[in-house]
Order: sequence, then structure tokens, then C-alpha cells
Amino acid sequence: MTKMVQFDWRNVEAEEYSHDENVSFVNLTTRSYLTITGTAPQKTDDPEFLKLADMLMNISEKISEGPRAGIEIEGYRSYRPYPLQAVWTGGTEFDQRKEFKLWIKQPLFVHKQFAKQAIDILQLGDLAQNVQFENLAEGVEIQSFSSQPLQNDDQTFQKIDAEIKERGLERLDLNRHREVYVDGYKKDHATLLRIAIEPNTGRIDRDKMAFN
Repeated sequence: MTKMVQFDWRNVEAEEYSHDENVSFVNLTTRSYLTITGTAPQKTDDPEFLKLADMLMNISEKISEGPRAGIEIEGYRSYRPYPLQAVWTGGTEFDQRKEFKLWIKQPLFVHKQFAKQAIDILQLGDLAQNVQFENLAEGVEIQSFSSQPLQNDDQTFQKIDAEIKERGLERLDLNRHREVYVDGYKKDHATLLRIAIEPNTGRIDRDKMAFN
């Protein structure tokens, strides 16, 4: 039986976490995130990626239990934990590093001390020493959904590249992109691809932009 929650990002923030293959835009301001960095030559199949992703998701899920897990969060209301996302650097013909930074968004009422409590409850010890609780802004990004895992020559990349050129947009970093695993990050996962763009150039559909 599916657990009922008071806040479900899949419904409330559906445009931000789109399943639409058509190109759209988001403008995401500063929010709180659990983060950790690593290197994964095999990308999402890499053992390092999967180990850190599983750990970060376990922490996020434990925080979401709130009082049921012994984490007394002021203003708490039940919610579905946000999906994992990864900012990838490299893996292109220009840069072969394949470094990643994992992000998991946290509700406004979640603060750093609650992440520490969750880590202690899970008894992660040194495994979690590099987990950070950060306030970060994604900024303006162009996005498109892919029902399959992404490769850098994937048609979803090609579609976004074509839109960027046609609209006169400017990428902020040629070697970096964001993947949001809206339906999970295990084998054969779907991916929402996002590319950061300069907000003051080109033609952006601001009237259809998801803003948070």
C-alpha cells in the first residue's frame, strides 16, 4: 500500500520534474540540498556512484520520517523524499573525467542538524564524512526528458543542443550537465536532462517556465 503524504513533489512540482520530451525551462532559486561528490568512469553503473547514491538517498529518506524516526523537526509535515540528481562534469570529447556531484533537495523546514541526526541513526560513521548540507541555486536551465539512460551523443542532448542554437541561447559550461532521476537511478532508468544557460541571452519561454 502506498503511504499517504501531505506533500508530494510529483504532483505539486510536476513541471519542475517533467516527464515531457518537449523542451522546457526551469528557474530554480536557492534551496537546501544534501550533496556528495565522486568520480564514476561507468557513470550510473559505476559502483562508486551507486554506493554514494544509495547512502544519500537513505539519509534523505530517514530525514523524511521525521518524528517517526526520532527526528523532531519543527513545522514538520509528511512528504515524499525528493529524487536524486547528479551534476556531471566531463565524459565529453573535451573532458573525460566523469566527475559527479549528487544533490537531493530538502523541504524548507529541514536543516543541517536533522541530516546529522539521520546519519547518526543510520550509524554511517566515516562513510558519511563527505556528505554536505548546502544551500544551492540551480539557476536557469533548459530541460528535456528521456525514457532511457543518457549517453553524451544521445538524441536528448542533440535535441537540447539544437534548441540552444535555434533560440540563440548560451550554455554556461560546455562540459557540465545535470541529470535528474525522476523515477529512480537503478538500471535502465529514465532521466530528465538539464543544461544550465545564461538567463539574459536568446529566447526563453518565460511564460511556461517552472519557477521555485
